Amino acid sequence: MSEPYFTSALIIIEIIFSLMVLNTLRKTGANNTLLMSISIILSGWLIIVFMMLSNGFFMATGMHQLAFTAGIAMPVVAGLLAFNFNKSLSQTITNIPLSHFLKLQYMRAAFGVMFFFTSSLPVWFQYIGGLGDIAAGIGAYLAVQYLGKHPDRENQVNIRGNIIGILDFVLVLMLGAGVVLQTQSPDIMFDLIPLYVVPIFILLHVFSLLKLRAPLLQPAGVK
Repeated sequence: MSEPYFTSALIIIEIIFSLMVLNTLRKTGANNTLLMSISIILSGWLIIVFMMLSNGFFMATGMHQLAFTAGIAMPVVAGLLAFNFNKSLSQTITNIPLSHFLKLQYMRAAFGVMFFFTSSLPVWFQYIGGLGDIAAGIGAYLAVQYLGKHPDRENQVNIRGNIIGILDFVLVLMLGAGVVLQTQSPDIMFDLIPLYVVPIFILLHVFSLLKLRAPLLQPAGVK
């Protein structure tokens, strides 16, 4: 797939995924102010990442591996801080059923397929990343089906539904930052995936697994 078409398709899928996240928040009690705030943050975040990649920001830092890793980690940290200090957000996320978290993980399969439509990555990395994401999406789907038949085993389903996705991220991010980025610039449109949707998926994993110890880990001020 040529780069312009690939970039356009990828951005459209990312926007669809963002709308799915917002719709889930709306269904579980997010008010209009919160939804608008998150919409603005996600839109601004996607635009900023696109502009940074388009202008070669990460390579220009002279420490592109570190800068790229920070670009993934910072949104995750910001999301966790928002969860702990924003009562409206934390209450909304706490209300999200496990099945909704897992259904959002279905989209991992779509992004996994996109791995195979770029020539900017080593073939071996395409297979590891692409097949890993597809497996994570399928695993989440199977977990939801099992939960429907065994609603009394939510904790077990929670672990099974998240484990493949987490292991995939650990492996792919380590290989991506430690191996792939040693020999090529991260300033390609394909990196819209790790710099935008990967932090969102990581937060979904974290918030989903927090339900294993709820209400012990419920944020302060949330009843």
